[in-house]
Formats: sequence, C-alpha cells, structure tokens
Amino acid sequence: MQDQPQGMERRMVHRLLMHWRGAQQKDEIPGLDAVLSRDLGDIEPCVYVLDIRGIEPTFERIGGILLADGGKGLVGEPVSDAPGNTLIGEAVKYYSRVMVKRIPITLGGEFKNDDGQTILYRSLIAPLSDNDGESCFLLGAANSKIQEE
Repeated sequence: MQDQPQGMERRMVHRLLMHWRGAQQKDEIPGLDAVLSRDLGDIEPCVYVLDIRGIEPTFERIGGILLADGGKGLVGEPVSDAPGNTLIGEAVKYYSRVMVKRIPITLGGEFKNDDGQTILYRSLIAPLSDNDGESCFLLGAANSKIQEE
C-alpha cells in the first residue's frame, strides 16, 4: 500500500466503508454504480462484487490482488467455488450475514494457506442496490499479510 497523507485512514476496509457511506443517499443502500464510479485508488485491486439476484451469489467482478490469491476463473461462478485457504475464500464466508442484516460488516481473522503460512486478513462486505433501490449486489474487499513467525 502507498503511504497515506498524515491523518488519513490507513486501513483499507475503513477507507472503502467511507466510499460506501459517501455514495449513500439519505440512509439508503448506495447503488453499485455510485460506489464503483468513485476513485477507489489503491483499494481497487482488493475489491470484488457479488451478484445476489440468483439462487447463490456469483462473482461479478474481482480485483487483481484477489485474482492472484485464489480468484482466477471465478468471475461468473458461485461463491461456493471460491477455494478454501485463500484470501477470497475467507473474505466471502460471511456474505449471508450481510444479506440478512443489509448493513456493512467487517471481519478479520487468520487462516493457513496451502503453503502452511499463517495469513492475517481484514475484510469488508457491504450491500449495494440496483437502480430501483433493491439490494442486488454485495461489495467486498480484503487484504492480508503473512504472519511473521
């Protein structure tokens, strides 16, 4: 991540939440276009979008960092296809809570990747609406680092 100006929030999930809130009209769930049209800067490669209009949510968009860590080939596929022990697999695990509560939820944790390394991560999933105001998408983001032994 780039150095942030003094006083600027460094945590990716909090900065994305500020983008989400900035796109809100009143207290409504912001639209997909309203959030993604904003300059997400260095958050963009950590972002994914789930389409929740079907029986099972599917990946509509996946940023480069998540593609590189287990997300390759997942666009258009259901969340159940996200491989375990990867950043994207861990990041999507709690999507159903966001669907029920209809509010952004952040979560952090750790997991062991296929190389046996302990990965520490933070993630956010937030609801998004379509042009009619219906909750049709989830915006997610995650970043991670290898735990120093």
